[in-house]
Amino acid sequence: MCRQQSEANGTIAIGASLTHNPAYWRRMRVGLFDFLKPQSQSGVGGTIGYFGLEEWWLSAFTEGERKHILSVYQPMGSTSASLVSGSLSYTSQTPVGLLWALAGWFSKPQDRPLAHRFLAKAEELAPDSSVLDRHFLYSQEVAIFYKDRDDPAMFDAAIDACQKQIDLGPEAAKAFLAEYAGSPLPSHRGFEQLAIIREKQGDYQGAIALSEQAQSQGWSGDWENRIERCRKKHAKA
Repeated sequence: MCRQQSEANGTIAIGASLTHNPAYWRRMRVGLFDFLKPQSQSGVGGTIGYFGLEEWWLSAFTEGERKHILSVYQPMGSTSASLVSGSLSYTSQTPVGLLWALAGWFSKPQDRPLAHRFLAKAEELAPDSSVLDRHFLYSQEVAIFYKDRDDPAMFDAAIDACQKQIDLGPEAAKAFLAEYAGSPLPSHRGFEQLAIIREKQGDYQGAIALSEQAQSQGWSGDWENRIERCRKKHAKA
């Protein structure tokens, strides 16, 4: 069962059983449940205007960057224009969900500074967001930051994002099981990536502990094989 994050469109692919659950699509589809609302006086409407992010949008990005964002962002079931145009009175999306999803569209090296700005704004709003919004945000941060792992600052940021998602693990597991009843827990990027890092660093005990913790919480993954492999490596060390 495929459980990986699609960096091409910023969505999470977490298995057929979960994606067949209607609640999953109510959370993830952008624009399919949107209704009319007057556009803001700034001229910025769409989901950016709906969430009151128009001032941030105009100040955080140059005109050229905004045009580039709209040329790259192509959400399923809608168009890039829906980001800043049109009038909404309701959307099933959340501001943090919108921002981490947007970051996923800008994972190429030349675009990552844009992704970092989306993630920084999402972090600012995260304290008031749901457990699952934060879970997916931290997963996206791991994915984006780890791409620049040769930069010590980005490597540390990736580890920090892993740990934040791990710390949220029990709450996120409970929220997943409540919202997606009957579906198994998906994979957990924070546990997986940090276990990989610890194994590469030769910290086999650390990798084993992370794998056992993820396994005990019910997150899907190849935990048994990693535990066995790291035990063998630790014995030879």
